[in-house]
Amino acid sequence: MGSEAALVIDSRLTEIARARQWLRQQARAAGFTEREVRDLELVLSEACTNVIKHAYHGQPDYPIALHLTIDEAKLTLVIRDVGTKFDLSAYTPPDLDQPQERGYGVFIIRSLMDEVHYDTTGEQGTTLTLVKYRSRPTA
Repeated sequence: MGSEAALVIDSRLTEIARARQWLRQQARAAGFTEREVRDLELVLSEACTNVIKHAYHGQPDYPIALHLTIDEAKLTLVIRDVGTKFDLSAYTPPDLDQPQERGYGVFIIRSLMDEVHYDTTGEQGTTLTLVKYRSRPTA
């Protein structure tokens, strides 16, 4: 048994709530725990915020495409933008001994997901693939 869903949101911070609700409904229906659902929502928020701020430089009216696949073993969320490519080689993890106001998004995403893949091989934009394995068997 598996399911797929897709959603396209606009590059506005206000759209992230709609994306979170969409993901929450899908993950709950598939039997993920409330903690896993909250973690997934946080990861989605961080990833979409990064797209809006860095790929689209805060500009509205650009698409953020979300594609979700859920099967017996895992949830896979793909987030695609057509903005400035993410330069993974320029990323520096935050120093947790020196707290700062920002710069934790990628760290949070990597901490909460089981697999994180950035693909910038396309002509433009970045495809972020996030995988969360089930912690318990489905009902």
